[in-house]
Amino acid sequence: MRRNWASLAGLFAVAAAAITLSAYSGASSAEGYQPSQPINFPHPTHVKTLGMNCLYCHYTASKSPDPGLPAVGTCMGCHLIVAAQKPEIKKLAQYANSNKPIPWERIHKLPEYVRFPHMRHVSAGVTCQKCHGQVQDMAQVYQQESLNMGWCVNCHLENKARYDCATCHY
Repeated sequence: MRRNWASLAGLFAVAAAAITLSAYSGASSAEGYQPSQPINFPHPTHVKTLGMNCLYCHYTASKSPDPGLPAVGTCMGCHLIVAAQKPEIKKLAQYANSNKPIPWERIHKLPEYVRFPHMRHVSAGVTCQKCHGQVQDMAQVYQQESLNMGWCVNCHLENKARYDCATCHY
């Protein structure tokens, strides 16, 4: 009987360690992750110089769980004329002419068992920079924050937001 309890306690300890490691480690993309992209999109030019809001391109962030990426046609609305001869715009035009979406590499990836409804965060006044960093200053976007469970829970505690399991895991 004593041996069964010891086995159960050991199993519980291993399960707790696995959950902790998953929650606080590499279940999401790593801090500093910076994949190369099919088009070098200059966020500083569009955001700082032209004054474009994040929601212009990521238009579903305020109304959907996923922030969305702009359709190639959105980009081409300006770039049919503006800077049309630049190499990156020519790449953009190739996607538009072939009716193919740009195959962007996701940077801020969360585990499949985590739900992050962008619209709730945008509605609550959480800025894009809180999770994504100062994208408007990044020549190439990278993951600035860990986005692990501990990071998220700390943010929820600081902002007096719900942090029970069902908030993110449903």
